[in-house]
Amino acid sequence: MEEQNKQIHQLDDVIDLGELFSIVWSRKWFLLLCVLLSGVLTYNYLLKVPDRFTSSTLIMFKETSSKADAIQNIMTSGLTVADNTETELELLQSRRFAGQIVDNLNLIHNVHYQMQSGYEPFIHSEQLLVKNRSFAIDILSENIDVTPKAGTNLVRVSYESHSPSHSAIVANEIAKTFITFKEEIMEGKNKDNAYWLESKLSGVKQNLLDAEQRISEHQNEHGFIDINSAIAVEKSKLEKLTKERYDTTREVERLQILKQQILKHKSSPEELFSIPAVAKAKALGQSKIKLQNTQEAFGQVKLRYGPKHPAYIKAKLLFEDARSDVTLELDSHIKTIDKTLQLEKSNLSSVDEALTEATSRLRDLGMIEFEYQKLRREFDANLELYENLMKRLKESEMMRDLANASNLLVVEKAEVSSSPNNKKTVLTYTLAALASALLAAMIVLIEAMLASKVLQFRKVARSYNTKIIGVIPKIRVRGTRKKPLFKLDSAKHMNFMEAMRSTRTNILLDGKLSRQKVIAITSITPNDGKSSLSIQLAHSFSELEKTILVDADLRFPSIGDALGINVNSPGLTNLIAKKQKLSESIHRDTEYKYHVLTAGFQSKNPLLFLSQPRLKKIVDALKSNYERVVLECPPVMSVSDAFVISKHVDSIYLIVDVEKTSQNELSNCLEELAQANIIVGGIVLNKVKKTEKYYTGAYSKYLKPDLSKARTA
Repeated sequence: MEEQNKQIHQLDDVIDLGELFSIVWSRKWFLLLCVLLSGVLTYNYLLKVPDRFTSSTLIMFKETSSKADAIQNIMTSGLTVADNTETELELLQSRRFAGQIVDNLNLIHNVHYQMQSGYEPFIHSEQLLVKNRSFAIDILSENIDVTPKAGTNLVRVSYESHSPSHSAIVANEIAKTFITFKEEIMEGKNKDNAYWLESKLSGVKQNLLDAEQRISEHQNEHGFIDINSAIAVEKSKLEKLTKERYDTTREVERLQILKQQILKHKSSPEELFSIPAVAKAKALGQSKIKLQNTQEAFGQVKLRYGPKHPAYIKAKLLFEDARSDVTLELDSHIKTIDKTLQLEKSNLSSVDEALTEATSRLRDLGMIEFEYQKLRREFDANLELYENLMKRLKESEMMRDLANASNLLVVEKAEVSSSPNNKKTVLTYTLAALASALLAAMIVLIEAMLASKVLQFRKVARSYNTKIIGVIPKIRVRGTRKKPLFKLDSAKHMNFMEAMRSTRTNILLDGKLSRQKVIAITSITPNDGKSSLSIQLAHSFSELEKTILVDADLRFPSIGDALGINVNSPGLTNLIAKKQKLSESIHRDTEYKYHVLTAGFQSKNPLLFLSQPRLKKIVDALKSNYERVVLECPPVMSVSDAFVISKHVDSIYLIVDVEKTSQNELSNCLEELAQANIIVGGIVLNKVKKTEKYYTGAYSKYLKPDLSKARTA
């Protein structure tokens, strides 16, 4: 089924241009009428539109030399040539320039530039004159058109007015006035620039002198000529002091370590002399040798004699004397180290004080140098500004001469126009004809698109092995908005009644549908018109066959109310409940040929009633007594009653409201019916918007049945 839906959408997406053209061509007289009507309206419009004439003059902006351009850029704050051109174009369209034209041509007294007369008691004559001049400027500005030629220095200035000669006069006056207008502006601008430069120059000169005076005072205050040399001397002194402090600190640390080692090994002179710094000391040289000799002699004696031998005792005494001498000399050496250490620490303190003083002096010199550089930069900035202003003052004097030589040239003067420019007759008629033809074609195509919905539904029906058996037009009947249609005026609703007969004929001419005596009428959603079409279809069948109409919509029955049958009359529910006989429940009326079986009493569970086996017996009984049995059922997409009833009928006819039903909704409904194995005999399209032509002249093309093959009652 999904493949079928895809095929349907693919068919709908195909646009046949030939078909569209044929649709438009079929309404060619409508298109021609619209074109003729637009021609008449265009003719009346052109008659009412007043003539407007345009004259134009061509102005060229001459290029200046590179030197003049440089000077001009300086005086115009660095604007480029393109910027200057834009500036000149804006000047042409400025109100000040337009006011100059109004004054030169005295346009304030021209009736076409005056305000409408009116009594204004609180406005004086001078105020009124100013107001009229402003109004004339507005009119003039609205009719001026300035168009630069791309890639050139040419500008076309056009003016539009009621008179061809007046347009030419104003256009030429614009070119003439703009030359003098620009010269006046440039001359005044140059004078303003020169005055501004002179005033600025005097102020900058005074600032320069003040800066120079502050530099001199600063040098005298701190007593230096060249601050950089003083800073270099202090840096050199600081480096020397830093190195001296480093060396002194190293010496102090060395002496402290040596003293600690001597005190540590004082009790063991042999280990003490293993220290390089002690071993190299000249003051301990003789004691070291003596100790080594006595130690060596004592060692030899110990090898020969015992402790009590005189030689042993003598050698031991000599060795101990040598150790005592060494100890005394070590004490003396320690004192010498202490004196040296104290001297080095004193030198270190002196170096630190000198280093602190040098650092402070260098810091002061840095602050002095910073202030000096600050004053120097101020002086240099004022000096540079003074030189630039002097240069520009000289250039401004040169620009005074350049301002007198205009860079504008009138290439082409305005001429009197021979024809109005606002009435392009051929173009206007052509555009009007094209617009009206396109609008008419769109209307025709929109009508065709609305009608093509029937064709889309036909494609959906074919994809589910069913077909459209009827196309019912939309009608309006007063007073029956919420009731099914019963009585219709054959004169007013001929198309509707003929469409119902055509639906009946299509069923009778179909070999398969004509044999299906019991049919159920249902719809996709409520209010699709199934009740009205059930009544009308039963009425149409009753003209040829013995027909009965059964109201099987037990939830919202409407057939009895539409036909004027008493609500309490027995009906289908009474038969299913075995409370009435069939003959007692069927209603007959001379006003209509068909018989009616209403819904009966209101049931709380309609689906339970319809699921009873007795329903099949009732349908079989009706089938044996009537040639056509028409059952109206609830909508299939709302409740499942129609699915239950479909088991007892030969076929189901589906009513589709084309106004609110989409192609997808129809496909989904047919899909559900197909999954439930319910046979859809045909689809009736309701509320189709059609023209009278479709049901008269063109009707016979589609609905000419061969009644000889149809069964008669």
